[in-house]
Amino acid sequence: MAIFCLHVTAQESEFKIVQADTVALDTFLIDHPPAKAAMYSAVFPGMGQIYNKKYWKLPLVYGGLVGFGYAAIWNSRQYRYYFDLYKFMTDNGYQEWEGRTLLEVEYYKDSHQRYKNLMIILTVGFYALQIVDASVDAHLIDYDISDDISLRVDPVLLDSPAFTSAIPAGGRNSATFGLRCCLSF
Repeated sequence: MAIFCLHVTAQESEFKIVQADTVALDTFLIDHPPAKAAMYSAVFPGMGQIYNKKYWKLPLVYGGLVGFGYAAIWNSRQYRYYFDLYKFMTDNGYQEWEGRTLLEVEYYKDSHQRYKNLMIILTVGFYALQIVDASVDAHLIDYDISDDISLRVDPVLLDSPAFTSAIPAGGRNSATFGLRCCLSF
């Protein structure tokens, strides 16, 4: 019930200009558009990670792309081998050839085709994931990760129009006491 009685206002933000000689901003953080990082990663895999200066991610990007790509190529070769063997056996009417039955060869042919297609999908998905990773890293490039994780609870005197509708009519000019919880991380 208290939620419906509160008057909700939007957060007002002000941009204040401080003396230019007191704040030294890194131009890397100011001019670092996420779209540029995503475009770099789309054109050349791993380039967005280099643009974001996250060099440690390069082995992960290339390891994933090479691993999934190699698995797709290997399954494609195996599929081709079993496809040719299956075609040879069906064309010549063999039910068994060199210790392999026709059903076994058909099973291996179908399973390698399925795994080849799966690896191609995973390779494309991993390629898209590294583009998204570069974009997200660029968005969070100036995010402060500090070791200070603390919760501070302070008493506060609330004198805001948001709380006037919840206060009885006799006490509208008086302030309300409350607690403020600040989680710093």
